[in-house]
Amino acid sequence: MEELSPQQQNMNTPIFDGHSGKYNNNTFLGRFQNFRDVTDPRSMFVSDQDVKDSLDLLDRFKKGLVDPVSNNDALWKAKKVVDATIHPDTGDVIPLAFRMCSFLPINVVICAGLILPNPAIGTTIFWQWINQSYNIALNHANRNASNTMSTQQIFKSYVSAVGISCSLAVGLGYGVNRLKIPSVAVQNGLKMLVPFTAVTTAGVANVLIMRGNEMKDGIDVKDKFGQIHGKSQEAGKMAVYKVAFSRVATSFPALLLPPIVMSFVDKLKFVQKYPKVKLPINLAVIAAIFNSSLPAAIALFPQESTIETSKLEPRFHNLKDKDGNLIKEFIYNKGL
Repeated sequence: MEELSPQQQNMNTPIFDGHSGKYNNNTFLGRFQNFRDVTDPRSMFVSDQDVKDSLDLLDRFKKGLVDPVSNNDALWKAKKVVDATIHPDTGDVIPLAFRMCSFLPINVVICAGLILPNPAIGTTIFWQWINQSYNIALNHANRNASNTMSTQQIFKSYVSAVGISCSLAVGLGYGVNRLKIPSVAVQNGLKMLVPFTAVTTAGVANVLIMRGNEMKDGIDVKDKFGQIHGKSQEAGKMAVYKVAFSRVATSFPALLLPPIVMSFVDKLKFVQKYPKVKLPINLAVIAAIFNSSLPAAIALFPQESTIETSKLEPRFHNLKDKDGNLIKEFIYNKGL
């Protein structure tokens, strides 16, 4: 039997060009597949040498020293490593715990704590604090870095997000318990909404506060050739709003679906006979949901987003690119 060439074996894989995604970023499905690579937990285990080798390979490709056809798989693998570990604006290595590939395993544990049944006030505050502390670090590590933040701004964001989430979680939980609702199902349903409401509201506030300087001072916008033409407040607002909406989309299935699934799992005879299996099953359910909901939420909007020139400040109107053509839209990094 004739052996297939590497090109024949990978007919569906596009030839690496150095700037496009492996999948079509103009479609939701394509972005979803691309972000599956970025959020792949296996990228947590790449070594410093792997990162260095990947950067070296991509650098040699840019210099025309690597044939993209014969090295296609290696180049795509290198891009996956770099996208998962290196900040696109600064070129710095993102700390392991705050890379998007670490988001899933870390949040499985956090979500399990957030949806504990009938938690004490201290337990509620603890897990809300843990969640917002992690979100602050994650938002800062994956922000659009064309704007810097002072230590005072970071501390303000941290205190505000933790205060909002803890106040909402405790206040809503107390309010639900005080309600005289005869239906146990309705009562339990409302209790399920408490962590979701607290986490979502605080998450949005977290993003707005943590990245507020992007709306105030603007973020870099560039043309299709990569030339930066200045900072735009309108682009900054758009970037922050998109990320805030993605945070809501991430929390929705991760916090609301597991309790519903577990309500059916609890009725299984096997689970009733061996109640200790409930925790690992719960964690598995959260992981399975997060595995799809996280890249899906991020993929709602392209990371390298475009905005029409007419929607930016007047100073960006009537600008021309290096070829002398009128720029009709600009590109900006919305962050993750």
